[in-house]
Amino acid sequence: MRKLYYYSKSDLSFKAIGGGRLSLTIVSLVLISSFVTMLSGYLGVDLFGLKSLRADSMARENSVLKAQLASLNRRLDSFQLTMKSLGSSDNQLRTSVNLPAIPAETRMVAVGGVAENTDYGVSADANNLIANATRTLDALGRVASLQEDSYADILQKYKSNQQLFAHIPAIDPIRGGIISDGFGMRFHPILHMRLMHEGIDLVADVGTHVHATGDGVVSYVGQRGGYGNVVEIDHGFGFSTVYGHLEKALVREGQKVKRGQVIALSGDTGLSTGPHLHYEVIKNGVHVNPTAYFFNGREYNEAGFYSELASK
Repeated sequence: MRKLYYYSKSDLSFKAIGGGRLSLTIVSLVLISSFVTMLSGYLGVDLFGLKSLRADSMARENSVLKAQLASLNRRLDSFQLTMKSLGSSDNQLRTSVNLPAIPAETRMVAVGGVAENTDYGVSADANNLIANATRTLDALGRVASLQEDSYADILQKYKSNQQLFAHIPAIDPIRGGIISDGFGMRFHPILHMRLMHEGIDLVADVGTHVHATGDGVVSYVGQRGGYGNVVEIDHGFGFSTVYGHLEKALVREGQKVKRGQVIALSGDTGLSTGPHLHYEVIKNGVHVNPTAYFFNGREYNEAGFYSELASK
């Protein structure tokens, strides 16, 4: 193996370095150490550059995320306005089925809530955006739950009202009938005294079709004193109707009838000054003014029933 030499300034001559393998090992270690030092320096510079690139990438990503959060907040605000509009429509539906409207204060309680100061470990701007989105989502969840419950109430009430709608005496018993004598105290044209007129009289020629004003069961057919020939219908729900001075009944006791069905022919029987129909509405045993239950002639609008009834 070749020997390695170095120049000795003291002796002004070249001298051999140690012997054999040990000398070579020492030199190799020195060279390797130098190479590692150089490589470490290069890697240090490169890693710093990578860190800088990563920071730039994260900054751009955060900027995009903040923009998306801001857009999400705007969309959530729009959804809140939509839910507010649905609340108004919901109250109209509730009124149409005779349910009380939900007060604005109740709906505001659903929208409101205690804001939690949560730190999401991000920048202040991003933290506010996330907090606002979270609060809005919570509010929308409460409003949606309230709306869902309200729709369930409306549906249940509507279903329960179906029979009521059909059975209430809500049409004119004679198509286009003209009232000749109204409900209330009056001077009786035959008995010549003031008496309570517990129904209304409608002008009708003998043989005019008389219609059932609501679904029900015929509870009486026959003579009834001054009323002459009478048909009485039990509509359920506390309602019954009486049709007097008839020429002829076309139904029998116990028979089920539907609103609009022809049940009799008008006449001039009993204490009567001329052909007409005497018509009464009885609610929970008390005579009420039949005109309070006339809705658009013989037409019947379920959705507008209660609002029209309230206006009367």
